[in-house]
Amino acid sequence: MPSLTRSPSHPSLLISTAALSLVLGCGDDGGGFQTTDPATDGVGDGDGDTNEVSTTNGTGDGDGDPAGDGDPETGDGDGDTTTGTGPKFDTLSTPDGGDDGCGDGGGGSATLTGTVFAPNGTIPVVGALVYTTNTPPEGIPDQVYCAECVELECGVDFTETDIEGNFSLKTDPGGGKYLVVQKGQFLRVTQLDIVAGNTNLPDATVELPGEWDPANGLYIPKIAVADGTFDRIEDALGKFGLGDTMIANFTESTVPGTESFELWDNGRNPSTDGFQSQGTMTQLVSDPANLARYHIIFVPCSGDGHLSALNQQGIDNVRGWVEAGGRWYVADWANEWMSGVFPEYQNFYGGNNGDLGSYDSLADVLDNGMLEWLEALPEPLKDINPLNDENHPTLFQLPQLLTVDNWSGIQYPLPEVLVDDGLGNMVNVGHTAWLEGPGGGGSIPVNDIHPLTVTGQYGCGKIQFTSYHTAEFFDYVGLSPQELVLIYTILEIGVCQDPLPPPQG
Repeated sequence: MPSLTRSPSHPSLLISTAALSLVLGCGDDGGGFQTTDPATDGVGDGDGDTNEVSTTNGTGDGDGDPAGDGDPETGDGDGDTTTGTGPKFDTLSTPDGGDDGCGDGGGGSATLTGTVFAPNGTIPVVGALVYTTNTPPEGIPDQVYCAECVELECGVDFTETDIEGNFSLKTDPGGGKYLVVQKGQFLRVTQLDIVAGNTNLPDATVELPGEWDPANGLYIPKIAVADGTFDRIEDALGKFGLGDTMIANFTESTVPGTESFELWDNGRNPSTDGFQSQGTMTQLVSDPANLARYHIIFVPCSGDGHLSALNQQGIDNVRGWVEAGGRWYVADWANEWMSGVFPEYQNFYGGNNGDLGSYDSLADVLDNGMLEWLEALPEPLKDINPLNDENHPTLFQLPQLLTVDNWSGIQYPLPEVLVDDGLGNMVNVGHTAWLEGPGGGGSIPVNDIHPLTVTGQYGCGKIQFTSYHTAEFFDYVGLSPQELVLIYTILEIGVCQDPLPPPQG
């Protein structure tokens, strides 16, 4: 009999979602997509990308309220913000106390401890921001926006989770306070009474949410999956906790109807597997309003059925969406959706025909933060073979890991993509590599070391490419090493950024 693995779903404590923000107000740049302000810092370079709270307002009016009415009232749902000063947060870095004498908070007589896991309740989350406040923070917008880094108010008690997802937060006791846990666009807000002394919080209170439920203080990124012919990324997302999964015949797959994301037909109609289809990939990229519904769009391995949508209008639509803050993820045989939209960021083996034969590559992990996280994972996450009837790669070879089912490749050197930082300096927003490894012969010689996973910046958004299937080609139970890499990178590229313009020309 197949078994059902249900993503943890915990009843939340009473939540208020009044929009009294803890963050600095931001401007916006208009242009058809709601934004707050553009940004970047070299993602994938091991320097600790920032993870803070973000702000939103409407398009074009610059007054901090989307309606353009100048209404300063908070709690009315129109995105107003209050200003504040305080420490800035960098993932895996020591918080900076700033120049205003705020310090880093945490001087109270209560101590809250816990462990932040991914929505599936098993994967520890490093660098999650945890803080308490007397007023609820602003939530995540329900469409594309620019997550610019801003400061918490002076006096807010905060900390970040360590490499194993653990935290210890000193704060002031009191009733009706709010505990906030955030990693990128995953946000949980819980109202609770804090007592003096030590309190170990249950996972239900601090786990990253797996569903969009603002009324109960739960926010996740709005995700679209371009359902391709081969790579079943929807199952990886289900195993991450964005849906329930079913296990049968050594195959773990997402149960249709439980997913917290939407699917579009990019060569495979989602209804074939019981999912609801939102339409075709052509319809998605041809309409800015469709794109604007999402924070992240995954374009895994697929055939060429909808490449006709990569006309100038479609290209401009995707670039505009990413500039506004979208995260655009492309894999292997879907490479045209990267080379056709952002050609200046990479050169593919095979040129205009980047679809290659399959090869495996023993990759070196280049990003220190990713490597430390992979090394610290619990043993059951490092080796899924006890759950399966076939052999699969493990994480016992770190700092190397075997990537399987590579079907394309990006060449070194990675092009520089320079933009003005507004201070007279030109900074590189081009790709940086998370993993690199050798080719498999054929189109990519075995002695050609090349990047296997890269991330770049475009305006306020991010673009990411992997040369391999997110999910292995064969069926299996559990999360493979390359799926764990995906999870880490998606959590990291979702965090806030410093403002930079898109490249010109």
